[in-house]
Amino acid sequence: MFSGTSTSFANSNQTETENIQNAYYYVDGVEYEIPKEEFSNLLDEDNIVELPVESTVEKEEKINPKDGPLKANACVAGYEFDGSRKSSGFKKASNGSGSRVINKSKNNLTEVSQLSGTTTVSGSVSGSTKVSWGVIKGEVGFNIGGSQSWTKSQSTSITVRPGDWGWIDYGVIAETWKGNYYYLSSSCSKQSSKYITVSGPKYKTKLAKTEKYPY
Repeated sequence: MFSGTSTSFANSNQTETENIQNAYYYVDGVEYEIPKEEFSNLLDEDNIVELPVESTVEKEEKINPKDGPLKANACVAGYEFDGSRKSSGFKKASNGSGSRVINKSKNNLTEVSQLSGTTTVSGSVSGSTKVSWGVIKGEVGFNIGGSQSWTKSQSTSITVRPGDWGWIDYGVIAETWKGNYYYLSSSCSKQSSKYITVSGPKYKTKLAKTEKYPY
């Protein structure tokens, strides 16, 4: 009974994928292109997009009591997160679509797809759970609770073929992690455990899109 909905979603996703001219993301200020074969994963909320280059930030190592002066039945007290990555992909910023570039000429047209102002994507945690973002960062390996912004002055150009219109969607590669957030006592017991979902921006990203001008 769900086949129609699934087909509709698949067709919509395929159309969105076909409309992407190219896609870029930024690691430490350096621009990298996302391979075309990853475009479908880029737009699928349940998949993980494979990027050619990732940041080199490593997870913080947890102290093993056997490696230090602590007793074998003792732990370093504090909050911990045992999450795992469930998905990653493109998340467009609020008001993150640049202005449309319409090409009614007979030649390719290159113009800036302009943002109306600064737009930002920030990290979030499910429900009203209060967490230490430092603890979460130590597990996921990047500042998932932080923000990534695009400013109007960072708007870039797009090349549009005759009879098409195009625009740039500005946003981020965001990751979603799920797992237990809990307090680990000095006697190694887990307390106040909550299963949480954490989502946040990892890399600034932009997608250049074109399609036939419909008017």
